[in-house]
Amino acid sequence: IDPRFLDEVQSNREDDGTVTDLSFVDTDGQVVSLEDYKNQKNVLLVFTRGFSGTLCPYCTTQTSRLIANYDKIREKDTEILLVYPGSKAQLPMFQAASTEMSEQDSFPFPVLLDEDLAAVKQLGIVAQLASPSTFIIDREGKVRLSYVGSSPADRPSIQAMLDQLDQIREAG
Repeated sequence: IDPRFLDEVQSNREDDGTVTDLSFVDTDGQVVSLEDYKNQKNVLLVFTRGFSGTLCPYCTTQTSRLIANYDKIREKDTEILLVYPGSKAQLPMFQAASTEMSEQDSFPFPVLLDEDLAAVKQLGIVAQLASPSTFIIDREGKVRLSYVGSSPADRPSIQAMLDQLDQIREAG
């Protein structure tokens, strides 16, 4: 599968302040809070759909593209945080598929777990596990993009995310 994601996106979810209050657990068991990035970097927060019996080819494709374009995103003073909702037991299979597609050995950015779906429920993005969702939060903690996909393939492209980050930079 070689999906074409959306090159132009606008927020389709009202920001109610819940995004920037989230915290997760990384794969080492450490708590990672979005508040930790405030006044430090922009954050590209991407929720995959999780594992509902099979690997989502759109999730692994999007993730492999994030891995492959990490340096371009990092150049825009932005950290990628990838959220995997659901069981930690299924995470290694997802990671292996994503890194294989990107031809990289590992993830260059944090993979965060939402095992009990607390964040997914708080944001109202519950689907089988989660709707594919992308949030861009600027260094001041303001949500600049809040995009929730209406289908598994409904996601911003890398170019769309880079364009959003350029708009933040231009706004100063």
